[in-house]
Amino acid sequence: MSLTGLPLFISLMVFSLGFNVLMILLWNKFKGKTIVRIGQRFTILLLAQLLVIASALVGVNRSMVFYATWNDLLGGYGSYQDAVTHVHGVDGTFLDKYVRSARANPSFRNEGGEFSFVLKGSKSGVKAPIYVYLPPTYGVDPNKKWPVLVLLPGYPGVSTTWFHAMDLVNILRHEVSTGFAHDFVIALPTMTVAPPRDTECTDIPGGPQVSTWLGVDVPDAIVSGLSVSKDRLNWAIAGYSTGGFCAAKIALSYSERFSVSIPIAAYFEPETGKFTGNLFGGSRAVKDANSPLLLAKKLALPSHMLLVGTSKDPGVMGQILKMEKVHNPNLLIDQLIDQHGGHSTKVWKSQLPRMLDWLSTQIP
Repeated sequence: MSLTGLPLFISLMVFSLGFNVLMILLWNKFKGKTIVRIGQRFTILLLAQLLVIASALVGVNRSMVFYATWNDLLGGYGSYQDAVTHVHGVDGTFLDKYVRSARANPSFRNEGGEFSFVLKGSKSGVKAPIYVYLPPTYGVDPNKKWPVLVLLPGYPGVSTTWFHAMDLVNILRHEVSTGFAHDFVIALPTMTVAPPRDTECTDIPGGPQVSTWLGVDVPDAIVSGLSVSKDRLNWAIAGYSTGGFCAAKIALSYSERFSVSIPIAAYFEPETGKFTGNLFGGSRAVKDANSPLLLAKKLALPSHMLLVGTSKDPGVMGQILKMEKVHNPNLLIDQLIDQHGGHSTKVWKSQLPRMLDWLSTQIP
């Protein structure tokens, strides 16, 4: 039964309701000594509450798609049993050979190609999967150097949420067919490289070097293995929620590689919590180096940012206003703000066509 499917959610709701009714009916029918009856009542009450909580969590996950599969939920980040071709290797140099072979498949030519490979970053030391989407016409002109779009998920979450809940491929194909957008080579790198820790895409002192992984190793692998442009003007990065924070931070930290960013329902100041641990090693300088607001003030290369959100997402709107107040002539800011909708993939999916259309006007 699918983790994000309606049958699981309905089954849990029905079972939870039935169990609570059963608890009420049996409450005064337990027998035995007082301590035994108390234990029995406590156990059935605990089970009833756990069912209610499980139903709520599954409902939230259906909306946000933090975890797309049971494998994701159980931490099997290395298995990746999605319906995507898996290429074996630990760097990008083998990719072009694989793609030349894959183009012989008619479905690849008609719909584009989706595949994944595991990259061990030479600079960061991080080893994790990257998903890639190639346009149907990739390789038709062997001299064409494609623009690149890097996409990041939220936390908790997985890269393939863009394929499933966000329906990326179908939306892109529609926008291209109507002439409002053009194609990109799309890279979807793993963001949670040390699950369940939320690294906020940080080069953590004594920990995983996630900023270097996303800002250096991933672009290097895509450039070395695929027919894409090296020019920063042809590179963009986007993400939602925590991925939006990371998209802004990576674009501003590595502006020599990215010229465009689209933070979706993002925040722009580092956060720490239960799952982050000590991200900055107690260093104020390291924390400041991971603040998109402060990075934006120091930006030295011309860059363009599209801030995406809804007016019903108050925390996000406050962050957008803070970013807008950054006065740096090198940073041009546009907005895509809807008046309805909260913090969910359903809302961001509805905004995705306009994001792709806008992006196609910024990157040739």
